[in-house]
Amino acid sequence: MKLPWPVSPSPSRACALALAAMLLLASAVPGLGRDDIPELPAPDGSSDTPEMVIQMVDKTKVKLSSLRGKVVLLNFFLSTCPHCQEQAPHLAELYAQYRQRGLAVVGLASDPPTNGESVRAFVRNQKVTYPVGFITTELVAYYTDSHNHSVPQMVLFGPDGKMARRLIGWDEKNDKELRAAIQAQLQRLPTVKPGSKASGRPNRRRYAHA
Repeated sequence: MKLPWPVSPSPSRACALALAAMLLLASAVPGLGRDDIPELPAPDGSSDTPEMVIQMVDKTKVKLSSLRGKVVLLNFFLSTCPHCQEQAPHLAELYAQYRQRGLAVVGLASDPPTNGESVRAFVRNQKVTYPVGFITTELVAYYTDSHNHSVPQMVLFGPDGKMARRLIGWDEKNDKELRAAIQAQLQRLPTVKPGSKASGRPNRRRYAHA
C-alpha cells in the first residue's frame, strides 16, 4: 500500500501526516482495535493475539512474542516529528536505567520502510540505544488507541503480556506517568528467593528473530 506522504515532510506537517498514515493502516484491518485489554502474542501460540513480526532498521526481524515475560514498551513515532525527537533521549535514558531489570523498549517508526535513512538519522541524532523497527497494519490495529493514532504514542505491557498503560503525546506529565508505570510493572517481575544460587537479574536472552 502506498502511503499518502511526501518523502521528506516538513516538521510542521510531520505529526499530522503520521496520524493520517496510521489511521489508514488501522482501517485496513476491520474488526481490530478491540475494547478488551491488548496483549502480546504468546510464544506457544496460545493467546488470542496472532504472532507479529517487526522489520528492524538493521534488516533483521523480531518476533513480538519473544518479548513476552519482560516489561515491554512499544513506542510509535515518526522520525520528523518534533515531539518524537524530543521524547527519544528520555526513552533512551529509561532503557539504560531499567534494561538490566527486565525492561525492553522497541521504537516503531511510522515512516515507510523506503524512507529508512530518515529513521537511521533519527536514531543517530537522538542517540537512540533501544531497537527500532517499522510499524505494520497489525501493530497499529492491535495496540494503538482506536480513536487517536497520534504520535508519539507509548504502549506499556506488564510481564504477563497484557497492556498496562497507554500514553499519547510527550510532556513532563507523560514523562512522570511513564516512569511510574514502568517502575510499577518491574516490581511484578519474579525475584530470586534468598539463598538461591540463581542470579536475581532477568534473563537476557536475545530477541527471537524470524
